[in-house]
Amino acid sequence: MADIPRLVEQFGETGHSTFVQSRAAVEEYEQAKQISPEVSLVEVAKFWRLHHPVQDTKKIVEILPTFLADVERRVGKTRHWEDLKSRLNAAFLEQFGERIPETVTRHEVMAYLNHHPGAGRTVLNEKRAICNFFGYLVQEGIVTQNVASGIKKRQLPRIDAKEVRFLSLDHAARYIRAAERYDPELVAHEIVQLISGVRSDDEMANFDGSWVHPETREIVIPADIAKTGKREVINELEENFWSWWSAYGRKGLLRPKNYEPRWNRVRVLAAIKDVNEADRQARLPIKRLLASDEAKSALANWPWNGRRRTFCTYHVAKHQSAEKTALILRHRGDSYTLHESYRGLGVTQDMGRKYF
Repeated sequence: MADIPRLVEQFGETGHSTFVQSRAAVEEYEQAKQISPEVSLVEVAKFWRLHHPVQDTKKIVEILPTFLADVERRVGKTRHWEDLKSRLNAAFLEQFGERIPETVTRHEVMAYLNHHPGAGRTVLNEKRAICNFFGYLVQEGIVTQNVASGIKKRQLPRIDAKEVRFLSLDHAARYIRAAERYDPELVAHEIVQLISGVRSDDEMANFDGSWVHPETREIVIPADIAKTGKREVINELEENFWSWWSAYGRKGLLRPKNYEPRWNRVRVLAAIKDVNEADRQARLPIKRLLASDEAKSALANWPWNGRRRTFCTYHVAKHQSAEKTALILRHRGDSYTLHESYRGLGVTQDMGRKYF
C-alpha cells in the first residue's frame, strides 16, 4: 500500500501502472531528478554518454586475433608472439572465449590458474600471457583494469626447482660427431649453440651465418632477432669455435629445411655408443628410426635447453668466472644467480678445458 502514490505517479507519466522498477531504483530516480531541476534527465543521460562512450562489447574470442596482430606488428613472429598465441588460444580461450572482457573477474582468473593442469612454471607463464592480453585491453580502453596484474606469484602453484642437466663430455663429443657423420649440414647450426651459447629458439630459428665475423672474432645478433630487442655482440669466444667455423661455417640461414626431424635423428644416433650400431640405424628411414622405443627414450632424456646449458656448465668450469660466462650468454640476471645455478655439478676446470 505504501507504493500506491508512486504507482499513481508512474501511471500519469507512462500510461501504465505495472511497477517495473524496484524501490531502490525509484529512489535513485527521484534523487537524480534533484541534481538539476532545470535540465531533463534525458539531456543528462545524453551528456553522460557523450563523455562515457559505450565500450567495445566484442567477446574475447573476437578480440584475441587483434591483440596477436598488434603483438606481431611490434615484435614480429618471435618466440614471445608464438608463446602468447599458443597459450591464449588453448585452455584460456575455451574458458573465457565467449565472455565480454569487462565481465571477467580477478577471482575467476585466479580460479582458472589454480585449477590449471600444468606445473608451477607453466601456470606462471599462463598468468603472464593473460596479463599481457588484459594490459592490451586496458590500453585500448576496452576494460578499466587488468584483472591479472594483481595476482602474485605466491598465490599460484609452487614452482618446483629443477636440477641443471647437461651433456657429459662423451655425449657432447658423440653428438657433434654424429652431426658431422650423418648430417653435416647441421654442424654450423649446432656449434653456434654448443660453443657460443646462442639461444636456441629465440635466435637460432633465423640465425644467419653472415652474423659471424671471423675478422673481428665476434657474433653480432641484430636487434630484430635478439631476445632483448637490441643489437647484441658476443666476443671473447673460445678458439675452438673459430676452428669449427672455418671448417663448417657458411653464409645464409643456418637452420636447414626439415630441421626438427633431422635434429631428432642426430640426437638419437648420438645416444648410441657403438659406432657400428649407430651406422646401422642411420641407414633406417627416419620415421622408422624415430618410432623406436630407444629413440623415444633418447629424446626424452635429452636435457632441456641442453646445448646452451652444456656450454654454460663447461665455460663456468673452465674460466671459474660466472661474470665472464654471463657476459657471453648475455644473461639478464646477475652473475651470482648464474654461479648458484652451475656450481656443485661435479665439473672440474680440466673438464672445462677438454670441452673447449
